[in-house]
Amino acid sequence: MTRKIFYALIFAILIANASFAASNRELVFNLGADPRTIDPVLNNAIDGSHVIANIFEGLVRLGVDNVPEPACAESWNFSDDGMTWTFKLRENLKWSDGKDLTAQDFKYGFTRILDPNVASPYAYYAYFIRNGEAFYNGKVDADSLGLKAIDDRTLVIELEFKNPLMLEYLAFPIFMPARQDIIQENSRAWAARPETLLSNGAFKLENWKHGDGGEITLAKNDFYWEAPKVKLDRVRMVFINDENTALAAFKAGKIDYMSSIPSQMLPMLLKSGEAISLPSLGTAFCDFNITQAPFDNINVRKAFTLAIDRKAIVERILLGGQKPAVGFVPYNVPGSDFENDFRGEAGEFLPETADVNAARKLLADAGYPDGKNFPKVTYKYNSNTGNKMLAEVLQAMWKRNLGIEVELHNEEWKVFIETRNRKDYQIARDAWILDFVDAASLLECFTSNSPQNNTGYSNPDFDSLITAASSEMSHELRTQYLIEAEKILMNDLPVLPIYFYNSAVMKNPRVKNIIRNVTGNIYFRLAEVD
Repeated sequence: MTRKIFYALIFAILIANASFAASNRELVFNLGADPRTIDPVLNNAIDGSHVIANIFEGLVRLGVDNVPEPACAESWNFSDDGMTWTFKLRENLKWSDGKDLTAQDFKYGFTRILDPNVASPYAYYAYFIRNGEAFYNGKVDADSLGLKAIDDRTLVIELEFKNPLMLEYLAFPIFMPARQDIIQENSRAWAARPETLLSNGAFKLENWKHGDGGEITLAKNDFYWEAPKVKLDRVRMVFINDENTALAAFKAGKIDYMSSIPSQMLPMLLKSGEAISLPSLGTAFCDFNITQAPFDNINVRKAFTLAIDRKAIVERILLGGQKPAVGFVPYNVPGSDFENDFRGEAGEFLPETADVNAARKLLADAGYPDGKNFPKVTYKYNSNTGNKMLAEVLQAMWKRNLGIEVELHNEEWKVFIETRNRKDYQIARDAWILDFVDAASLLECFTSNSPQNNTGYSNPDFDSLITAASSEMSHELRTQYLIEAEKILMNDLPVLPIYFYNSAVMKNPRVKNIIRNVTGNIYFRLAEVD
């Protein structure tokens, strides 16, 4: 072998190894579904939140211990009366295109949350800002908002009322900065293309291939203020909706991290250690459309609710450590003194097993003895193996215990969201992961004017309790308001609670330092692959 050929071979080997090393700095995560949007103020789904949490960063963020910590803001203070907060941004913050990020960008981002023309489904989260609700309702203009960019690094927030979860709110994905020049020029399309979706987080949008089998590709953002700590070059978020297909891809080494696991395989995977169980705060339930018959009748809603065997669903079907939903707020949410559990203080409203006799009596009282003459009813859900299995179980329980034949109808995720928003359903699958470790995060979804309320439910007493809790700084008294609110909701039953979440994930052993908090968000800013 000549020296020239020898060195050529060595060079080829080095190049090949370099290429392999680069691929090892890439992580593949199964997002499950193609997000409807990744605009921070328009998204209200967990898939979109996973993307937003990794490409944007707010004034504060949740640390590995789920406690708010400095992010874009290096420090903050508040006035003696607690009604004015001043945030000091870090020096040399940048957008992903290298342009300076300023306090004005946060002011504009927060204004978008409350702009009625934007119609954020989470606008009510920003009502603590002075004149926030008035601006959203068109009573004042944007200049009246309690938002002031004093200079490039100083943002002042004046409050409408004291917020006991102020910093937790500001860590939520809607409270992100926004580029006014880009958004005004591109309207809502700005968040759909890499060239216009400029971000300030650990990663930036590199590519978005829509539809089943597609993926979102995130690349490291070199302008991120903590860029030296970001070890990954790229995160590929793939859209594999079918759980069995996703598991096969994981086994084949094509996925590094996933949280949607076939329930029938879960006990074995947990036992083998291939899957691990993680705490999670969320409730799976059904929505009733109470604006039309037959679910405008409370006895019908109660009959359908009592006909469900929640214990059998979690122990024989789901098999992942879930708990029967005996109320609406899950376990492990703090009660009045942070030592007690909210669920324990509020008590149980529903039996774990079906109360068939009570359910049949309620149905008869509603005018449908043994299900006779009951109108045609359809249960709608988004396409997914686990959702399909649960739908079929519910269908069988309603048939066996009430004598009612319920048809099933599945839709693709984006279509299903719009179906539910339009109230184009009778019964629909729903679920909610708490945005904060707080009972109000779930209960406030069903206030009369909440964009999350797809049931048509409206109760002034419930609304007033949620409003009172939102500004009550005494945690003990605030908890009592929320306990009373849940009691009203469980009496009116616009929803049918089924089970409380317990999450399981599968992670390639080569991956470490993924941050996952109890509210379900996943962060890759510290992740590494060996």
